[in-house]
Amino acid sequence: MRRNRPIKAAVELPPIAAGGGKVTVKDIARAAGVSIATVSRVLNNPGLVTADKQEAVLEALRNHDYIPNQHARSLISRRSRVIGLVVPTLSNPVFAPTIAAIEREFDRAGYGLLIQCSERDPQRELAQVRTLIERGVDGLIITGSRNGLDLPALMLRNQVPHVWQDTSLDQPMEPSVAHDNIGALESAIDHLYAMGHREVAVFSGPTHNTPSIRDRVHGAITRIRHHGLDLPETWRVITEDYESRTIRSGACRLLDARRPPTAVALTGDVLALGLVAECRARGLSVPNDLSIIGCGDTDMGQYVDPPLTTVHMPFAEMGEAAARSLLTVISGQRPPMSVVLPHRLIIRQSVRAPRR
Repeated sequence: MRRNRPIKAAVELPPIAAGGGKVTVKDIARAAGVSIATVSRVLNNPGLVTADKQEAVLEALRNHDYIPNQHARSLISRRSRVIGLVVPTLSNPVFAPTIAAIEREFDRAGYGLLIQCSERDPQRELAQVRTLIERGVDGLIITGSRNGLDLPALMLRNQVPHVWQDTSLDQPMEPSVAHDNIGALESAIDHLYAMGHREVAVFSGPTHNTPSIRDRVHGAITRIRHHGLDLPETWRVITEDYESRTIRSGACRLLDARRPPTAVALTGDVLALGLVAECRARGLSVPNDLSIIGCGDTDMGQYVDPPLTTVHMPFAEMGEAAARSLLTVISGQRPPMSVVLPHRLIIRQSVRAPRR
């Protein structure tokens, strides 16, 4: 008489399917001892599956390193689980904490991230956003845009959930997360004035393609005038880009002025580092011969000699707020329309009272 053999709950499979091909849902179902429909429910709607079957499927997925076909799933759900992020550049370190924070927030929510660099070119930015929409992203975060009406109109026509970040406060686009760039440089000038400086220069990166930097320059100049101080043309230096040679050239123009200032307020820490380097090359001491205050509070400002006095701008918090706001939009809820993040003065050793 033939004996009945016990039925195995699951079939042992090698790390890849028979024949060396990609592991399929059918392979996972066979390994877990369940139907293909059950595997699909575990992947897409696990609440409909009993705990024991869920565990069997999840164990099979882990054992066989199964990677779901997200494109196929998106055709069913009409969701790509991908977010598009457009930033001006990756070469400027100020964007690193923002991007890292955005990625963390979306990773927790189960989204991937596609990053595009516009290089501060409005037409390039518009084309990149169009491409991201064509790829079916679930939402967009646009950083520091100056695209006028074209970009908002494009996203409105395509009904794409989106959030603006690092926008200018005098050109509100909603929903948005922004820094108080004007107030940041006002606080820098106030600190220099409180330390006794009455001859203060302004050193800036490009303003024609970066609204946030334009706002910082505006804040610095208006605050200098508020204090009744003189600001000769030679004490206003604006570079065309952030290349090291360009920054050092700007530093030379400032230091070669017939009447040198006693202090300089800069719109970015990377500019401040270039100015410190040029001072050192000329045998000038910071802060004994020239006080320097930056903006941004990037990590590198802590390690220059002397450590840089600067204005902290919450770049990581901006990324977190933008990501959470976009997730709120995607879920169909209404986020805060405009969030302005606070800045704070970081006092280190690059500013001292001027010599009398």
